[in-house]
Amino acid sequence: MRNMSDKDLRIQSSKETDFRTRIVHLILSGNPEKALELLSKHYAVHTPELRVGTVKRHRKVLGCYVEKEERIYVSKSEYLNSPFVVLHEFYHHLRSSQMTRGKQAEKRANSFASDYLEDFRRTYLALSLRRLKTDSSSCGA
Repeated sequence: MRNMSDKDLRIQSSKETDFRTRIVHLILSGNPEKALELLSKHYAVHTPELRVGTVKRHRKVLGCYVEKEERIYVSKSEYLNSPFVVLHEFYHHLRSSQMTRGKQAEKRANSFASDYLEDFRRTYLALSLRRLKTDSSSCGA
């Protein structure tokens, strides 16, 4: 097995960042189903269903994953556009699809969702800074 060069690692990292940014953008744009479909394909797992509603014993949470149903529930329709909630619950689906399970599932689900959001923020911040530089150089100031 060959070692990956720094360039190969940067390309792989860039592709992953682009993927994560696209996923967050899809959720924010009101297309969480497409985001779940792409995530499932990316991680080679079955696509979970997505529903608005609550589950007994979990009525006060923003979202919940029910393993037996392979379904993500969000308590209000506005949470369908919340990348953190959708990604957090997808992580539970992802973990339930794997044979090995560990402790700290909530902490790891939070970290999974936060990683996607951080890549999204970094990408959009970089784009915004480029636009500012372009706009200020064309102002003739």
